[in-house]
Amino acid sequence: MFSRVRVLAVWKEGLPRHEVLGDGIEVLRVAPLIGGSMKGAMGRLFKAVGWYLGVLWALRGEKVACFNCHSLPVLPLSVLVKMWKRCVLIYDPHELETETAGLRGGRQWLARRVERALIGFADTVCVVNRSIADWYAARYRLRQVWVVRNVPYRSESEPARTGLLRRAVGLAPDVQLFLYQGLLAPGRGVGLLIDAFAKLPPDRHLVFMGYGELEGHIREAAARHSNIHFMPAVPPEQVKDYTVDADVGISLIENVCLSYYLCLPNKLFEYAACGVPAVVSAFPEMGRFVDEYDCGWKVAPDAQALHDLVAGLTATELAAKRANTRDSGRLYCWQEEEKKLLAMYVALGFEAGGGNHAFH
Repeated sequence: MFSRVRVLAVWKEGLPRHEVLGDGIEVLRVAPLIGGSMKGAMGRLFKAVGWYLGVLWALRGEKVACFNCHSLPVLPLSVLVKMWKRCVLIYDPHELETETAGLRGGRQWLARRVERALIGFADTVCVVNRSIADWYAARYRLRQVWVVRNVPYRSESEPARTGLLRRAVGLAPDVQLFLYQGLLAPGRGVGLLIDAFAKLPPDRHLVFMGYGELEGHIREAAARHSNIHFMPAVPPEQVKDYTVDADVGISLIENVCLSYYLCLPNKLFEYAACGVPAVVSAFPEMGRFVDEYDCGWKVAPDAQALHDLVAGLTATELAAKRANTRDSGRLYCWQEEEKKLLAMYVALGFEAGGGNHAFH
């Protein structure tokens, strides 16, 4: 379908400008042409404009068949590329772009108007779950919004415990082990988890594995409570080897914005691929996922509700949920989602072996 795929990224000190990821797939990291040393809000604006200019310069002389835009801040640039190169434009946001936790006041007002003004230039829109697809379709009167979930490849072998996670934090095999993996940031239930596990019996252990601004807060809690642990993030290719060792995964998102309320975090599929059932916030998409296969538990994002759920979990219930989760992991995999992505490209007029060039 595409003989060459180039990912356009932001260059930072220490990273290569050009990197080959595979046959016909490469990353081009672009530095801003202006504003590189400026600080503050004006500096961020100039850097954004400078990066736009850097991308346009990098695309000079390039033949572009398809341009994928993955976030609202680069939608104006993507529309410019579409008009310049006369290529197909796919708007492929990874969350509900105008309704995020970081947007408030004037910035949100501007974001909503930019998206409304420019989304019509996209040849199609593709999002990560059905609730967000329905929102985009209703807000902008779109005839079709594709849904392609961000899920891992299905392994041909059954997930088997490795012991890596328990050894890393010094835990015995007979304790219940709950895992939070990913970004340690506000709005993701970190404080609620600490409050809940601080009052749980000593055989209920929680491991935070990741990085982020709340790392210091977690380390302090781990120093005070013997059943709370912190583990630094591991390389992406090793995450599964640690995750499979947990009894339960945690994805306790807080309702701080509509994008969070309608989210379907990647980590749920990562847990499922490892045969690990999950405790999730009782929100539309996460709740639907665990209900469909009975592969987890829904709970209000509240410390007391979480405490009561975890305190009552039995080994029998954990074993039943784990068996169900293995079934969901076989179906929610990239081997299945890839078919939807390819169908979208076919609907846009691309064919297998077409020798096209795509940019992301």
